[in-house]
Amino acid sequence: MSAVIVIVVIVAGFVAWNAGSAGKAVSETAPAPSTVPGSLIELPAALHEAWTTEADRPVLALGGTVVTARGGEVAGHDPATGKRTWRYARGDTQVCGLTANAGLVLAFYRDVRGCGEVMALDPVTGQRRASRSGREDHEVTLTGDGNYAIVQGPTRVDVFRSDLVRTVEYGKPDVPVNPGVQPRSGCTIGSALPSGASITVLETCPTEPYPRLTVIGASPKEASEPQETSSVVASALGSSEPVDGDRPRLVTATAAGAVAYLPAQDGRSARVVTVDLQGRELRSVDVTTPAGGAPRDVPVVTEAGIASFFTGTSTVVVDAPSLVAEMVIPGTLGPGAVVGGQIVVPGPTSLTAYDLNSRTLVRSTPVARPGYSTGPVLLTLASDALVSQWGETVQAYRPA
Repeated sequence: MSAVIVIVVIVAGFVAWNAGSAGKAVSETAPAPSTVPGSLIELPAALHEAWTTEADRPVLALGGTVVTARGGEVAGHDPATGKRTWRYARGDTQVCGLTANAGLVLAFYRDVRGCGEVMALDPVTGQRRASRSGREDHEVTLTGDGNYAIVQGPTRVDVFRSDLVRTVEYGKPDVPVNPGVQPRSGCTIGSALPSGASITVLETCPTEPYPRLTVIGASPKEASEPQETSSVVASALGSSEPVDGDRPRLVTATAAGAVAYLPAQDGRSARVVTVDLQGRELRSVDVTTPAGGAPRDVPVVTEAGIASFFTGTSTVVVDAPSLVAEMVIPGTLGPGAVVGGQIVVPGPTSLTAYDLNSRTLVRSTPVARPGYSTGPVLLTLASDALVSQWGETVQAYRPA
């Protein structure tokens, strides 16, 4: 009987939020354009400042639209002019996360249970496609690979399909109806990434001296009963103890292994290491970081088979399928963006392109950053605009 009561309460809560949030939200949509603008295939020799706006979450580029979030509002912008084309806004809460998956914008809003109210929006028109509400940690990291969206916090990982149906609940459950279905409890989850038909999790557990690398299926029979395919305590991934608040974290993962960032520890420099699923080190690259380690609020850029990770002083470019760190580019301000066959990274006074095949410098293009003083600079490609972001400033550059 108790299980039935729990199910009824959860379903009723979902319906109530769905109706309530629709009443509190402002939704202004746009018609679908007749054409999609073309995209840059290389870094232009000259760029000019096209437009600027503000955002407090990393900007997305999707479907020929620049998507920003600020306060409780998510908005689409024309990449050529910056003109707002659509918006979805709530006055009762704030956006706590923004990501893309399966061609949709996923806007996460905060409530008393955490960062778990989700609205899926069409990136071109702003139309609402799906929604859900659930318990999540208050601070989460969001990723998506086109098939699954992953919401990871320090106590739990949730995996969703494109229709926002949850397929996996790992870690601290919503309601402990069936004790013992989770592989372990009390662990701190450092990161979680999609890896084909699986999810790779890096976690630290109180009784274990080293981080644990765990692989679970992305779509088990029951979402509340995760299917663990492998799990090892890996000494190659450093110590479980944080270093000045900095912990190991995943950069990219496949069905064969993972690439992780390890902070400096015990006289050894920070590094980016590749391990197999048994936790054995395959290769390692030393990197430099500022005091406190690599900035955690800068996302790993994963596109076109490349995972680009910012250490705080340099950009590490990893070939995602082979899990090989192919380049370490010093003196950068962020992870950069893939433009055609190039990786374009922000520097102090310019954007610089490296050929992904030859790994050689191709071009450096000067840019101005009005008001910039310090901190990471994010970069994304939207049609023929390179959209840069530092702090809450969003600056778009177009070919001059």
